[in-house]
Amino acid sequence: MFVEAKRSFKKSKSYLLNIINESGNLSYYHPFCKRNDAIKWPGINSIDELEYLNGLTFERNFFNWHENGYDLIIRGKNKSKMAQVNWVIEGNDEISSLRVRINPEICHFTPFKHKFMQNLSWYLFVKPMLQSYINKVIKGFEFFVNTDMEVKPNQFGKHSWFS
Repeated sequence: MFVEAKRSFKKSKSYLLNIINESGNLSYYHPFCKRNDAIKWPGINSIDELEYLNGLTFERNFFNWHENGYDLIIRGKNKSKMAQVNWVIEGNDEISSLRVRINPEICHFTPFKHKFMQNLSWYLFVKPMLQSYINKVIKGFEFFVNTDMEVKPNQFGKHSWFS
């Protein structure tokens, strides 16, 4: 179970990598980010904290950092794994793309313990909500890359989980 969003750019791969590799980068383009503070940065074992507009706070633990981006685990208040997220940039000196994939731990997104009910809630509720979320994050990244202007809170519409 995952959701993902991808955008292509007329910018170099290194340009996009420089953006996502910067400490606190979510504050530039994430439309639901209130703050993004680095605790340990950069590289493998990096940690940062993301506070959403509604006050929810998550820790991001980077377990893989490579020439195309990174992989991280999002942890909630009790340090339990909420999701694994992959940020992948491909391309060359002229064109590139960013793909973000979220693999959630479904048990944290639904009250159901039965697999059938978890799957049903995934397809009817969780997946559409996460897809809407990641689409707006990617849209914010696209806006920032193309305009060099920071995204405003809820610039592309509110999200009931994070606004």
